Amino acid sequence: MKNTLKMSLAAASVMAAMTANAGISIVDNEKGNFFVGGNVELNFNFQDRESNRDGDNEFNQDGRVLIEFAGEKYTSNDHYVGVKAQPLFTTTGDVVLDDAYFEFGKKESWAIKAGRFEAYDMFPVGLDVFLEYSGDTANDLYSDGAAYTYQAKEARGRGSDGQIMYSQTFGNLYVEVGAMLGDRSNLFDGGIEGKYHSEQIDTVKDSFLVRPVVAYQMGDFKVAASVETNLVSDAIVANGVDISDRTGYGLTGNWSSGDWSVNTNVAYMDAVDENNLTAGVNALWNNFGLGYIHAKNEYENKEFSSWAEGDVNVSTWYASYAFRDVLEVQDFSILLGTYYTMVDNKLDQQSDASAFAEENDFGARVRLFYEF
Repeated sequence: MKNTLKMSLAAASVMAAMTANAGISIVDNEKGNFFVGGNVELNFNFQDRESNRDGDNEFNQDGRVLIEFAGEKYTSNDHYVGVKAQPLFTTTGDVVLDDAYFEFGKKESWAIKAGRFEAYDMFPVGLDVFLEYSGDTANDLYSDGAAYTYQAKEARGRGSDGQIMYSQTFGNLYVEVGAMLGDRSNLFDGGIEGKYHSEQIDTVKDSFLVRPVVAYQMGDFKVAASVETNLVSDAIVANGVDISDRTGYGLTGNWSSGDWSVNTNVAYMDAVDENNLTAGVNALWNNFGLGYIHAKNEYENKEFSSWAEGDVNVSTWYASYAFRDVLEVQDFSILLGTYYTMVDNKLDQQSDASAFAEENDFGARVRLFYEF
């Protein structure tokens, strides 16, 4: 009876605190901490997409509620263990996970993390309230017959079969080595039923992707470089060709001073019968963000014949603005975002006349965001 009463009083105290504050530290002392928080994101969208076969404009509303549970327990010599779980409830009625991982290590030194998470961002795009690319173009999913805006994130994380990462800080130098495990056929649109250069994917087995990153801070400047590749041969095969033989490289730099933050990014993917080069720059000043991304795709017919040869380019502009603490409510923001994207088909040869269409797409969004 006494334990039940204590639990009820504790639960009432937690609920009262959560209604009064943005998030709550339920435990926070020299032995550890436990935090409950999250955010709500609701989007009102308009898109004018030439890639829409019906030729209609698109209006819709989407969003999600994210709840975060995070805790750490540490010792007097700065060793710790930690756990985080972020269930995400979408407005479509689905329930999924954002992050869910376990980690241990030493504060300001080394750490090992395993589970579901995202590693170092090698292509930060700034305040990207609304950012999409023309047609079926993807920045994290390869779609056959569409240009690929590669952004050095194929092995970054949040895969279905888990990952593990080691990281360490040496003063201004930061190093991490991450690995993703299991089936990665979902990189290709349609998975095992998908296609690559018009060839049907035949066989799939578990992959082992590695992604080392090195970053260095120099005053207001930070620079980082990375490589990502699959170490398992014939993990994904189409018409007898190992299309999982993919190696990507990334380089990013940031300058931050006062109200300014500027990112410059370059990413390059060497894949079967194609190379994908993406460069981007974006700036954030106060609450205003502006960015540009250009992707160049070079196709050739070596392993697969008579599919496509030449270049396809994608150019995308995007801008955003954030109104903070709306109605004088702390952590409540209204964000405005827009993008305009174009495809330039310079192929000398292509077998599918409907692929790589030169489409110009436009989108605008109003986002309601509250962090609790």
